[in-house]
Amino acid sequence: MAPINQRWPQILKYPMQLGALSTCAAIAVAHLVTLLPVGFILDLLVWAAFFKYALEVLRWSANGRTQAPEIAFTVSDSVGRYAMMLLVFSQVALIFIGVFYGPLPALILGVVLMIGMPAMMMILSLDEGMARALNPLAWLMLAERIGVQYLLLVGFFVVAIVLQSVVAHALSAILPSIISLPLIMFVVNYLMIVNFHLIGSVIHEHAEDLGYAGHMELKEETPHTDPSRKILDAARNRAATGDVRGAIQLLREEINTQPELLMLHDEYRHWLTQDGDKAELVAHGKMYIPALLAQGQDRRAIEVMRSNLVSDPAFTLDRPEHITQLAHAAAEAGQTQLTLNLLAGFHKRFRNNPDIGRNYLLAAKLWAERMNKEMQARAMLQQIKVMLPDDPIVPQVDAYLAYLDKLAATPACSGGK
Repeated sequence: MAPINQRWPQILKYPMQLGALSTCAAIAVAHLVTLLPVGFILDLLVWAAFFKYALEVLRWSANGRTQAPEIAFTVSDSVGRYAMMLLVFSQVALIFIGVFYGPLPALILGVVLMIGMPAMMMILSLDEGMARALNPLAWLMLAERIGVQYLLLVGFFVVAIVLQSVVAHALSAILPSIISLPLIMFVVNYLMIVNFHLIGSVIHEHAEDLGYAGHMELKEETPHTDPSRKILDAARNRAATGDVRGAIQLLREEINTQPELLMLHDEYRHWLTQDGDKAELVAHGKMYIPALLAQGQDRRAIEVMRSNLVSDPAFTLDRPEHITQLAHAAAEAGQTQLTLNLLAGFHKRFRNNPDIGRNYLLAAKLWAERMNKEMQARAMLQQIKVMLPDDPIVPQVDAYLAYLDKLAATPACSGGK
């Protein structure tokens, strides 16, 4: 996929592809249910279906695909419902604030929601987490990693809102509702598909910064020469006949004998997800993450770790060297909270481990530089000096304490002189 600044004509014409165009048209007509007595309830289902497809567009684009999907097959129904609920929540919140607190607070909330909307959609599509999608700190972390292109996403979203509002006002004034409504919703759908494709394209360009390794279902097919291919085909043939558990069992047996074949692990997790076996997904992470780390697949290991933590917040790795490697990779990828979660209680679990000092120095730096919690950082640095007075890391700890002292002593810049 070419850089965004070279693809604007293609980006704007993206919904003209058959799959996207037919979806825009069908959903636009489906919105006519709002003209029924209780049509607003049915319309929520229409919005959920549309968002499911739009998030599929986002995923395809994030995986470097320029063609539009025919249907949504990697995004679950629940994620589409989450997106619809975000739409409803936003509208209800704006109405509530406007009625009880006045137009200015409602305007401020509207601006905040417009700024956060691209981040919300990214989180919903990639993490499938409703709670994290509503977390402003998660928005800020995403915006920081993406940089100036996040402003591009916000700007396009604002332009799309203005444009569809102008079209809605113009068509409503000259056409009856039964004609104007589908036309208005087609324009809305078209602009939103462009928006979701643009968001996915930005993710693709910043995949390394975001620690995004791509969705397994959207990766290129495994070559016939790959030793995994025959096993993958056999497992998929079983699953195609409805024997998903048989496919899982076959892959489990092959993984036990050939744990180095990473494609088998990906396929195994895919069918476990299809089967809804969250417990086995979590258990498999203890084997898969070390295998990924051993082959230098740190970004994918981060993704699997995050997925496991969503299913089981208490999930952890068993070997200190794996925790250390993954924590430092996560910090480098900008995954601050994941890093801190990995390192929490490290010294209690692995007493006298030689990595305690450097791991806690890393945690202290994250507290100070990314979490703005200098007091906690200083406390951790002092704890290192008390616990490990002879550790080779102590000079670096002293140097970082001196750095924090120097920052604290630097007077704030005063304006107006």
